[in-house]
Amino acid sequence: SSQPMVILDAFCGCGGNAIAFAKLPPSVVSHIICIDVDRTKLRKAAHNASIYGIAPNRIIFVEANSVAVMERYYRDGTLVMDPPEISSKYPPREIYDDFTIGGIDLLNEIGQRIDCIFMDPPWGGIDYNSMGKDGYDLARDMKIRGCERGCIGFPPTPEVDGFQLLKIAAAATRTRFVVYDLPRNTNKRSLAEAALEAGYEGNGKLEEHYINSRLKTVTAYFGQDFRHLLDLKKHQKEAEGGQ
Repeated sequence: SSQPMVILDAFCGCGGNAIAFAKLPPSVVSHIICIDVDRTKLRKAAHNASIYGIAPNRIIFVEANSVAVMERYYRDGTLVMDPPEISSKYPPREIYDDFTIGGIDLLNEIGQRIDCIFMDPPWGGIDYNSMGKDGYDLARDMKIRGCERGCIGFPPTPEVDGFQLLKIAAAATRTRFVVYDLPRNTNKRSLAEAALEAGYEGNGKLEEHYINSRLKTVTAYFGQDFRHLLDLKKHQKEAEGGQ
């Protein structure tokens, strides 16, 4: 499609990945929806985005449980459940360093569709590193909190593992384009089994990221191969060549 992508950053944290996406041309990525359960982190992300000169209309910050948002609110890239109108029951809106932070009602304004989901989920603390080479199993070792007692705007949702997380993300996107950041010692068989369970067929793409010749993380790409669209260096070179 010639339409620019809307990316959902499911575990925003302090916004490093969202900022990288927002540096891509608007013709490639129009908006980034950042989700985190911690408003303090969202404020830090908004502050970081302002430092890097990101236009406030490119990113919205949503305080919510990402598993619940992907599972309950999106199907095939379309917003299928209308978020509530602004209400005192839901996380309040605020403008922080010119960026809007609020609750799931913000999805009505920018999140009518999503084309890609980026996930850098919690890996389980520093213990993941003690599991040895290829020892990190997505089903056994990755546990992502749901809304056990119900979150604001959501009924209770159970904890999910790394297999279930990929399956939920794949079902939420129109293109089934999911980018999954994982520990360097992720067991490749477990990743392949997670992909099969999520309904993927054929080849996935796996990138290894090195710093000072040491492997640090891996990134898995599933669905249609749009990796070239997320290549910031490529777009910077093209922009320099056109000047």
